[in-house]
Amino acid sequence: MKELDDDELQELLNNGLVPDNKTLSEEDKDDLLAYQNLFTVLSTEPEQGLPMSFAANVRRKLQEQANRKSNLQFNLLALGIFAVGLALAYGLLTVMSPESGDMFLNAVVGFKWILLTLIAGFVGYLFIDQRLVKRSY
Repeated sequence: MKELDDDELQELLNNGLVPDNKTLSEEDKDDLLAYQNLFTVLSTEPEQGLPMSFAANVRRKLQEQANRKSNLQFNLLALGIFAVGLALAYGLLTVMSPESGDMFLNAVVGFKWILLTLIAGFVGYLFIDQRLVKRSY
């Protein structure tokens, strides 16, 4: 007997043929039994499905990721504007008066630790803020 395909197996099951029929070969009996077991399992409802708030949770997490990304871009932009502002101030003072530019550069170098501390504090604040936003309560 030729091997049965899925459509023929489904037709045999719909007609009420049981897997222990004498007219089927041993392979066909095994296929019919496996097919019958598969449809029995598929016809039962899942024991536990997705929670009712699954879609809202996914949407909220995606929104949080988008917010973190835009916040990070804003923070990097703020740091870049600060650095460009210092460079622009030095450049303009140097164009107007080389002595003024040198005085500004000496002041920046003299207070470099204060500037670096402020920048590190700003970045630290942003990092802590992002960690608190990321935490799920």
